[in-house]
Amino acid sequence: MSRRATLIAVACLACVRYQPRPIDPAVHPAEVRARTLGDSVLVARVARFAGAPQRDRWTDRQLAVAALHLRSDLRRLRAEWRAAGAAVRSAGERPGVGAQGELERRVGGANDASPWVVAVGGLFALELGGKRGARLQAARAGVAVAESRLLSAAWSAAADARMAAAELVRTAGEADDARAEVRLLEEVHTLEGTRYAEAALGASDLARTATDIQTARLSVAEADHAALRARAALARALALPLRAVELLETRMTSTEGCRTLDSIGADSIVIRAVGRRQEVTLALGEYAAAESRLRREVARQYPDLELRSGFIWDQGVHRWTLALALPGLLGGRNRGAIRQADATREVAALAVAEVQDSVQADVEDAIQQCRGVALELGAADSVIGAASRQVERERSAYQRGETSRLEPARAELQLLRAERARRRAQRGLDIASLELERAGGTPGLPRGAWPDPREEPEEEAAGP
Repeated sequence: MSRRATLIAVACLACVRYQPRPIDPAVHPAEVRARTLGDSVLVARVARFAGAPQRDRWTDRQLAVAALHLRSDLRRLRAEWRAAGAAVRSAGERPGVGAQGELERRVGGANDASPWVVAVGGLFALELGGKRGARLQAARAGVAVAESRLLSAAWSAAADARMAAAELVRTAGEADDARAEVRLLEEVHTLEGTRYAEAALGASDLARTATDIQTARLSVAEADHAALRARAALARALALPLRAVELLETRMTSTEGCRTLDSIGADSIVIRAVGRRQEVTLALGEYAAAESRLRREVARQYPDLELRSGFIWDQGVHRWTLALALPGLLGGRNRGAIRQADATREVAALAVAEVQDSVQADVEDAIQQCRGVALELGAADSVIGAASRQVERERSAYQRGETSRLEPARAELQLLRAERARRRAQRGLDIASLELERAGGTPGLPRGAWPDPREEPEEEAAGP
């Protein structure tokens, strides 16, 4: 009896016990509110992959690594990927062995034999039709889909952070340029006031410049508004509270996007994007999952073989038994589920083509954006050249005493506007390059220079 109790106790200890883990909804928001870019663990990880950031000056690539460290959606997708890996192990498990017992007692008839009948047997199930292989294929396809979702989300998070940083650079530069134009307009207005007092300038010119000053001040307010929104978008992309980026100054690293058009060519970029974009990999993984579901439904039309082998003690007579069973032998052969899985596979195949079309359109759109910005840069350079020559002429005339200081100031205003247009086009080129890198599926860093999205930040820190 003690031996039997020991076996029961060992079997109970081998079972996994349920452990509740309630969630406090107030914990995570408090952690997010306490986040800063000065966190030592975050700074160390960013320094490992994108160089050590300065206190309040971060590059777009450094912010991208920070986003990969902070984003909660990436942690969830990593958990889903690990869960999909655990599903492979459970999918490969074979049906367990069971046991069955029966007890009978005769209540009538002759009493020359024992009235008891005792039967003990083991139950075995053999899967037919390749069901286990189909389950394993489906589970492995689930791993591929989960991994593709994780990698796609990680690349999108990095690209969103870099784009938000570029937008903040653009809006902050627009605000600075607008303020510089206001200052120069005010200087021109002061000079015009002097000329007006000398009766050398009409009131309409003075009023026109005053209107230009108000318009420029409106541009400053609009640029500041855009900068505030860009800063909020950056905080959102990094999963940080807004106060953590209020004093942050961003700067752009060199991007290869638009520069690759001359060396690689548009067609090569399109072909490479179709092979690199995680959206295509995800669509192919979902097609593999649909394929495995069809295989699983086809396998289910074959019945499983159930075996029972046992011992019967029948009123003093000992007997060994072996029984076979094919449940579901005369079923509907699973035709409806097979047709549904086949149709789902066709939908998944069409989804692959749809994603490939979308990727090609994204790349071509980004290429046209690069070409358009290049045209703006060329035109801005021509305007700057003409405005610079005009400034030199007006300054020379002023130095010779032929004109007043007003004429060189007006020429300098035109030059400032031309330079502002060129800086706007240059910042647009940075954004267009990022768009082309995103559309082309290129991370903008050498292979291995990005953190592995499949590893938790704590695991990377503990690694070699």
